[in-house]
Amino acid sequence: MKRVLNSLLQIALTVVCLAWGGASEAQVLIWNLPKEDGTWIRFEGTYKQTQSRPNSAAGDQILEWQQELLISSVGKQTAEYQGKEQPCRWVEFRSTTKPAGVDQAPGPGGVYIYKVLIPEVSVIGKPADEEQVPVTFLPVIEGLRRVGDRPVEKVTEKALAVYPHISQLTYYPDLAPGDPDSLLIAGENVTAQINKGTRLLEDKRSRSLNAATLWLAPKLPFGLAKFGVKIERDTKLPSAPASEFKRTAVIEVEMAAVETGAGARSELAEETEQ
Repeated sequence: MKRVLNSLLQIALTVVCLAWGGASEAQVLIWNLPKEDGTWIRFEGTYKQTQSRPNSAAGDQILEWQQELLISSVGKQTAEYQGKEQPCRWVEFRSTTKPAGVDQAPGPGGVYIYKVLIPEVSVIGKPADEEQVPVTFLPVIEGLRRVGDRPVEKVTEKALAVYPHISQLTYYPDLAPGDPDSLLIAGENVTAQINKGTRLLEDKRSRSLNAATLWLAPKLPFGLAKFGVKIERDTKLPSAPASEFKRTAVIEVEMAAVETGAGARSELAEETEQ
């Protein structure tokens, strides 16, 4: 069963990636950089996928996984950005996914590590800059990734790309603040600002709506306290009108910060030094 669930997870991520292939670059996980290098924050939550099966007597197929996301500051370095040497930060993401209710190690593709060098000046903590230009992505100077036990590879993208392997969050053009909220993080009350946004992608065959709620908390490392994502995917024949779209799958993710700390070290440190 565990092997089947891990295989289904890879299929699910592949389908989502194809649906949102052009929307993978986003900055929604990084809202600030902690002052002290080595600082980290850990999230825990769930990933649920409901697959429509209108012709099945058993009804829709529902699959659930446990997720953990660790974001760490793992190094400071100066690098050339916009024509001059500027302070940059190595930030490492470690995403772990395994079947819900199973106290076992994740499958071959269940651990995804993504390490990038980001110019500190590009992290402004707001959806738009002083001239109200949307901050749609964070630039990446260089980086590495490792999936499961596969060899480490250099990243080729020039912008932070966390979707869909690190997070289901993407860029939301209508992201807007709402009411404040109080959360309990690691036994401490934290005030967070709720932000909500949506993004719709549609072509002749498919339509995907990604809706997210973010709890932003400047007091926490990297500025994010909690997030929820719901992705609704519809399909139809290419020649059919939009009214013929039918729901095929729904993905729901809920993640919340549970712990922060210091002393983080990169899992890809040796590869960076080569």
